[in-house]
Amino acid sequence: MSAPTNGHRFTPDELASETIAIALSPDTSEPTTLESPYEEQDERAATRRRPLRADRGNDDVRHLEQEVRRARGLVALQDDQALQQALSSRERAADRKVTEKLRALERGEKLKAGKNVARLAQRNRSDEEWAGRARRSRERLLNPNRRLAAVYRRYVALRLGPAFVLFAGVVWNSDRVHDGLVGPDGTALAYLVEPLASVLLIVSLFAQATAVEHGQKVRRSFVLFDVGFLIASLLLMVVPWGLRFGWSAGDLLANTIPSVLIAGAVVGWHVLNRLFSDVFADLHDELSPTRLDEVTTDVVVLYERSKREIAAGRIPVNDIGRPSTEAIRKAFGIGKGRAQLTGDAFDAVSRSLPPTTS
Repeated sequence: MSAPTNGHRFTPDELASETIAIALSPDTSEPTTLESPYEEQDERAATRRRPLRADRGNDDVRHLEQEVRRARGLVALQDDQALQQALSSRERAADRKVTEKLRALERGEKLKAGKNVARLAQRNRSDEEWAGRARRSRERLLNPNRRLAAVYRRYVALRLGPAFVLFAGVVWNSDRVHDGLVGPDGTALAYLVEPLASVLLIVSLFAQATAVEHGQKVRRSFVLFDVGFLIASLLLMVVPWGLRFGWSAGDLLANTIPSVLIAGAVVGWHVLNRLFSDVFADLHDELSPTRLDEVTTDVVVLYERSKREIAAGRIPVNDIGRPSTEAIRKAFGIGKGRAQLTGDAFDAVSRSLPPTTS
């Protein structure tokens, strides 16, 4: 039985006629309300089946629309130059390796360049040092004063050797002479015997050195004087010892060798004096002026001009033939100092040379 509609209950014949009318009526957009419960059940079943088919069609449409949009995007972007210029990850890694190698090579070149600069700077400093030494050596060789000082320092240093041997020999001989004269337990005054004999020899040697330093030749008498003292020192060493302790070969050598060394020191001293005396003489000659300086040349010229003016009668002279300083100054228009030097030249000539007789 169907539910009443507006208080009206359909009969079986009305239901049948209503169903036929609905079936024959055209389809409209609005849903038609079915009064039949059977048709209502059929409608609900059809409604449950329609969304499945509609969803399947809508999915296909959406999928197709996405493909169309994707294709249009590809068409718009596939001709862009950035797509062709973009590097892949493999290419970027390869470029990075190349860049690292180039930076490593640049660092190596910088290191080599730095080493070359440091080496060049060190070489320049070394060259400057050697050039400075060469300049100083050249100045020392060309400057007579510095050359004289260098030679004198060398002479003093070489002279210390013979002096040391001489003093050591005197100390040794004084002990041996003491034992030979008074014995090991004798008076201490015997130690002064050998120094008393050697002090004259030392005085002679230093006198010769002083003469050489001042450019003087050493006389032969000094050599004979030194030889005589050496012989006396040798006899003083050997004879008292031999008389007291005997003439054994060992004692004879012990007493003779120091005296021989002293004699060698004296000979070396004379050789040094003879050698350096000639050197000092040459250096002293170099230090002495060999050319007229400007002042002397000026005085000589003024002296000669004054003589000519005197001969011409333009400069008056006194009784001894000397012009006055004021007359020389006025005649040549020079200063008082130059005129005074010219007058001194007239005085020096008049003192050195006898007056000429006319």
